[in-house]
Amino acid sequence: MEEIQLLREKLHRANREYYILDKPTLSDDEYDAAMRRLVELESENPELITPDSPTQKVGAPLEGDFQEVAHRVPMLSLQDVRGVEELLEWEKRWRRHVHAPEGLQVNYVCEPKIDGLAMSLHYENGTFTRGLTRGDGQRGEDITANLRTIRSVPPRLQLEPPPPFFEARGEVFMLRSQFEKLNAGLIAQEKPAFANPRNASAGSVRQKNPAITATRPLTFSAYALGEYQGLKIETQWELLDILEKAGFRVDPLRRKCANIEEVRAFIEWFREERHNLDYATDGVVVKLDDFALQRELGDVGRNPRWACAFKFPPAEVVTRVENIDVNIGRTGVLTPMAFFEPVEVAGTTVSRATLSNADQLAKKDVRIGDKVLIRKAGEIIPEVVRTLTELRDGSEREFIFPTHCPSCKTEIVADGPRRRCPNDECPARLERLIEHFVGRDKMNIDRVSIELGKRFIAAGLVHDVADLFTITKEQLLNLERMAEKSAQNILNSLENAKKPTLARLLFALGIDNVGQKTAELIAEHFRSLENLKNAEESEISGIYQVGKVAGKSVWEWFQHPRNVQTLEKLLAAGVVPQEATAKSSDARFAGKSFVFTGALEMDRREAENLVKNLGARVSGSVSKKTDYVVAGENAGSKLDKARENKVPILSEAEFLALLEDEPKAEGADVHPKK
Repeated sequence: MEEIQLLREKLHRANREYYILDKPTLSDDEYDAAMRRLVELESENPELITPDSPTQKVGAPLEGDFQEVAHRVPMLSLQDVRGVEELLEWEKRWRRHVHAPEGLQVNYVCEPKIDGLAMSLHYENGTFTRGLTRGDGQRGEDITANLRTIRSVPPRLQLEPPPPFFEARGEVFMLRSQFEKLNAGLIAQEKPAFANPRNASAGSVRQKNPAITATRPLTFSAYALGEYQGLKIETQWELLDILEKAGFRVDPLRRKCANIEEVRAFIEWFREERHNLDYATDGVVVKLDDFALQRELGDVGRNPRWACAFKFPPAEVVTRVENIDVNIGRTGVLTPMAFFEPVEVAGTTVSRATLSNADQLAKKDVRIGDKVLIRKAGEIIPEVVRTLTELRDGSEREFIFPTHCPSCKTEIVADGPRRRCPNDECPARLERLIEHFVGRDKMNIDRVSIELGKRFIAAGLVHDVADLFTITKEQLLNLERMAEKSAQNILNSLENAKKPTLARLLFALGIDNVGQKTAELIAEHFRSLENLKNAEESEISGIYQVGKVAGKSVWEWFQHPRNVQTLEKLLAAGVVPQEATAKSSDARFAGKSFVFTGALEMDRREAENLVKNLGARVSGSVSKKTDYVVAGENAGSKLDKARENKVPILSEAEFLALLEDEPKAEGADVHPKK
């Protein structure tokens, strides 16, 4: 459970840096390794899977200035495979899933994997009407005005007659040659240059002023369709031809393959050919050609079963470690960082990498002055592959992990593989907590930056997040370089944040293992802060898709005297979380607690959503507070516990009858409550 939470934190942070901030600090290879390990652990422990796990989501939560729009069809991610063995295993898996014998011949389509930003373009009756970013896979940002400025985005489809609706999906990217010209121009104007083509593309498409985007040399390449109407398309190869006829750029290096051996041959050819291309690519996308077979295979988690991304190994470069230091997070975790002599890897200059934790630092035996092998995929900051101990000359210095917090001098404690500062009043921890607390997707206090938070702490104005709401205008004006208008804007921003939703407040408090989705599930279950404060650990953990790890973290947080004091101070300062309301006024279901167990004929999620939409709650465990247990075939211990606690038990048919207001008692152990 500890390892799962560490991996989730690492991946959530990496997703935000990559998709939102456009400032990644984790290599593709390290990200992929962490994701693969998390998938492995969750497969072995499915009861620990939560909806906010990176394995269940694509991208990162939105936090920009653009309008959010739901995708008509989710924008999924692709499963990575590395090496021929994993490619062959992927083929075996999809064949097993549809009971396809090895002798059954199928066609594949191979396409270069472009390193850019995924986009969705909507066309209505042939005219471009809307353009969305991938976002979190479910919702994207509307950047239509910016996408209109890209020459390779056709304003009108070249299809006759034009389809009623046509959603083209593809990648926005920048050619290397154009990127170099752009940077040369910026340097000549004494402006900051971009780190790499992807960052340049990301910064360009999310400009508030489309005129700026129009000056950037962006390219759009199409490779898929989302929702479409009025067309009959049966294969991926046919789709690519239609996209090209419609006026889109489609990669000319695409290849149709008659079997997996031809796929392997294309991959080996492209492994060398990619170095001659004018755009960044780190692999090959392999798709089953037949759409009927794609539909039959469907998706698993955030990945379609019918496609994969063959990733090439990242480039490896030797450099020297100049220094090692630690960063302190909001929960007190100390993360060691290695700082290198700047070195170019895959076209960009890099100078640092995380060493994860004290155990990893010791395992890799990285010392100050060491020569290390680093690698980077996707043109982002690298990881340390290994220490070149054979090149040591005796001048290297071992980094001694601090025994006391560098910020507050409190003695460090061991927390599994991590080292943690246990001091709740540590200035460095408070700085990070304030940065988290004021975030757009949390309390949304846009006038309080991390720099301003540091000034509040240094001036003794803030000792916990609740103190933010007691700062006076006079205190602000006493700060150096604080104008009266700025002070008033800060106070207005704090005042506007005093009525958050319960979910936003829970997320903002920085509780260990509680992300945005988990906070929403807990808020939906308990409705009010008072209900949550008085809840038992088992009830929190029993909320479906919350789980024991997050449930325990939340319960323990509310037992801590300092946290209780912070909540009381928040309430006293006028911060009142808005109670979550039931989605329906149906009195028979409002506030009721349901537990589903065993195999149901209907989809489990559909059943849960039905009762949630009527105002009920869904829990993962049975207690005396449970109102109904819906039992399918092979129901286990939950059914026994329901009988033990005399909780009403419904068959699937009785459950559906209850929804139709025709409850039946036949076959039930206990008559359902009216």
